Amino acid sequence: MGTNTSSLGNFSRRTVLKAGAAASGAIALSASATADDEDETDVDEPDGFEVTVVAEHAPFPDEVAATFDVTYDDAEDPITVNLEDASTVVLAEAVWEEGARSGWHRHPGMSIVRMLEGEIDHTMEDDCVSRTYEAGDAWIDPGHIHKADSEDGAVASVTFLGIPDGEPATEWVEPVDC
Repeated sequence: MGTNTSSLGNFSRRTVLKAGAAASGAIALSASATADDEDETDVDEPDGFEVTVVAEHAPFPDEVAATFDVTYDDAEDPITVNLEDASTVVLAEAVWEEGARSGWHRHPGMSIVRMLEGEIDHTMEDDCVSRTYEAGDAWIDPGHIHKADSEDGAVASVTFLGIPDGEPATEWVEPVDC
């Protein structure tokens, strides 16, 4: 089991990488809080939620950049995601057990999510609005701080774009007051 700890501004984060048994090179991502003796900060932790990388960083052989405008049905203004460097792709599977809580987290790039089973409630820090996605839906995660919870369990396929090579696709952060 490898551990990567780094400081992000006023808080620390720790990403724990566990070797997955399903396929060689598969990595399961989970997180737990870390603390400095003098400046303890709580990082939100997932409960019943796991993201397993099924295909690690793959670079595009050509230069790739992307811009997405996401306008939610209940919002007036779009969220614009500019990925000046979308040169890597990571494929993963996200699984929510019954009653799962993802914990507040973010991704260094953006992701395209395809719900395969079940239903989740997705809330972004930007507006604190809970949006429901269910099996058959696809949606864009712009890489902003958010959480995704499921009462009955769910499974999704996730394509992460623009995750720097060698960096985890997910980092847990302090809980947001929504």
